[in-house]
Amino acid sequence: MDDANRRGTQREWLAARIVVVGGFLVAIAVAAYFTLRPAPQPVVEEQPAAPPAQQQVMTAQQAAEANARAGMMVCAMELVNAKNSGIIPSYGQLIDMLPKATGKRGRYVCRAATQAAKYAISADLVCRTLQDPRCVLLYRITAGDGTVLYQRQG
Repeated sequence: MDDANRRGTQREWLAARIVVVGGFLVAIAVAAYFTLRPAPQPVVEEQPAAPPAQQQVMTAQQAAEANARAGMMVCAMELVNAKNSGIIPSYGQLIDMLPKATGKRGRYVCRAATQAAKYAISADLVCRTLQDPRCVLLYRITAGDGTVLYQRQG
């Protein structure tokens, strides 16, 4: 029996050594992975290297383009409202894409025409949502000869 116990004990020690050595090998492999892998690099947005003055010019240019788009939208809405009210024919088109300021704050004039007549459309901006036709309120529409075709009351 001593022989059987000794062989059983030897197998247990062999298994214990395999587990301990294997555990050390796994621990060393994990430590090597985290130590030797490259560190993550922060993501940097690429921006052109331009002097601050040039960046301000670009910002001013972008602001001018945004104002031009808003002006075109105001004129388009004035024309749509004039067409919807039946004062300007449905085939009328804008002559100038940008509105002209008037003496009153928030009131702008755009020019439209058909083949037969020219029109000046004055409207007031009453809100900032230019896609909403109710934000551009018609004030006056005159024909090319100065005849008032429409005048808002009040």
